[in-house]
Amino acid sequence: MATTLQTIEEGQTGHLRATFAVEPDEAVNCAVLSSGCRGEDVDQNIIFDDGPRGPGGRCRSAVTLETGDRQFLASAVDEGCICPVFSSHDCIASIQRFEPGSLEVDVMVPDRDELEAVVVALRRTGATVRLRRIATRTDGDADQHLELEVEGITEKQREAVLLAVDAGYYETPRQTDLGELAERLGVSKSAVSQRLSAVESNLVTSLFERESAGQTER
Repeated sequence: MATTLQTIEEGQTGHLRATFAVEPDEAVNCAVLSSGCRGEDVDQNIIFDDGPRGPGGRCRSAVTLETGDRQFLASAVDEGCICPVFSSHDCIASIQRFEPGSLEVDVMVPDRDELEAVVVALRRTGATVRLRRIATRTDGDADQHLELEVEGITEKQREAVLLAVDAGYYETPRQTDLGELAERLGVSKSAVSQRLSAVESNLVTSLFERESAGQTER
């Protein structure tokens, strides 16, 4: 996918690297998701007819399925496809793996504002975006994963996210799904999704606030 993205110059003082589980709108015909139940090692190139923001486009991809087979894919870029979002922002993104209905995407951005903009743009396509991991890096340092205390979440939200972690919802491949979590909590799938999204949004907000404080101190 990198051939269609704006690249971040080597030697910048720092960047953020985040991993998201992105579930595109169900109406979108994603060639990668349609290739099989699970896969990884995704190489992708998006070709736009009239530049990165132009109408239309073609997706050329190669994926390794869970069977070990290598499959080559070609499809039109739908209006709700998530990949054109990355070409419109200052980021480097790559699909690491996929499972039914969900893509695991690594995104590297120069700062928190750009990360927030990418997430907002992805959600505008109708996609569900869930944060799995986030790290910050400065020149000469290895990635430093941040442990953040998230305040302002309800007991029901806390209960849902603790169950999700315990049941392997955030593992790769995912060990459970929203339906099973909903059954164990005695609520609807949409209620579980809303509770998890609220916690994840608080986590991102907490990160941004912490990064802002660090920049002010420097």
